This record gives sequence, C-alpha cells and structure tokens, in this order.
Amino acid sequence: MKNKKLIIIIALLALSISVLGYINMKNISPRLDDEGTITFIAGEKSVQLTFDEITSLGSKDFRATEDTSTTGPTPRKYKGVLLKNVLNEATIDDDTISSYTKVIITGLDGYVIALGVDEILARKNVYLAFEKDGKPLGTMKKGGSGPFQMIATADMFAQRWCKYVIEVRLE
Repeated sequence: MKNKKLIIIIALLALSISVLGYINMKNISPRLDDEGTITFIAGEKSVQLTFDEITSLGSKDFRATEDTSTTGPTPRKYKGVLLKNVLNEATIDDDTISSYTKVIITGLDGYVIALGVDEILARKNVYLAFEKDGKPLGTMKKGGSGPFQMIATADMFAQRWCKYVIEVRLE
C-alpha cells in the first residue's frame, strides 16, 4: 500500500515538472532566434538596443580567463563594449547609475547575475562581449553563448558571467 502511494506521488511530481517545463519552454522559444536585442531598465525607464546599436559604440578587445565546468582556466581574447557605455547610450548616465545599488543581468536561459554599481562604473571591468577569439559568440539556438555575454574581467573564476544577455535592470 505504501509503495503504491509513493509511486503515485512520484508520478504526479514527474507530470507537474513536465507541464511546468513545457510552459517555461514556450516563454523561451520565441526568443531563441533573438539576434541581440537587450532591454535596459532603470526605474520607470525602459530602452531597447539592437545588436548593431550596441556593437557600434566603440568595441574594445580585452582578455579574460574562461573557466567552465568542462574546461580548466583558459585565457581568451574577447571583443565587446563596456556595459557602462551601453547604459549611457540607453540614456542612463553615470549619475543615474550611481543612484542605484545593484545591476541585475538576465540571460535568455533564466540565469541571473547581480553586480554592484561600483563594479559597473569601474574602469574596464564589465563588458557585453560579442566575439571570442575573433569569432562571433553565436546564439543559443546555434549552440553559442551570445549574441552577447556579460563578462566581469575582475572575476577570475568566471562564475559571475552571464550568457545570452536579454535584460539589464538597475535596482
């Protein structure tokens, strides 16, 4: 009798997980082909910038150490735009940024990273990268980590990086 109850409970949990996973995938699927539009939010203000608008802001080559679960620490050459400069382009100036305490970066896969405002304003620290080792990062659908990946160069273990960036929110 106890085994039947346990099997029924496990079956109901598995069904619930399947249904919720399907519902969540429906929210992600329309954006899988997204070619780099990011929404920037500060208070009531919301601005969207496209891939071309962001990459035209004076990209820089920089180095960062990529450290994934499948590879050891590997020095990489990236190309990207300072997040601070992108926020400025979204008409969010440094004084406005300073009036907040944290910046929340969200990826298409649901991954969320919080950074302090001081990290964003620090010189040459937080980038929205779009190339790695001279090649585009690629979209989630194409097996890439972009079109934009947030990289905090001061994070030596790459634990606070965010792939597939779709939203940057100041709080």
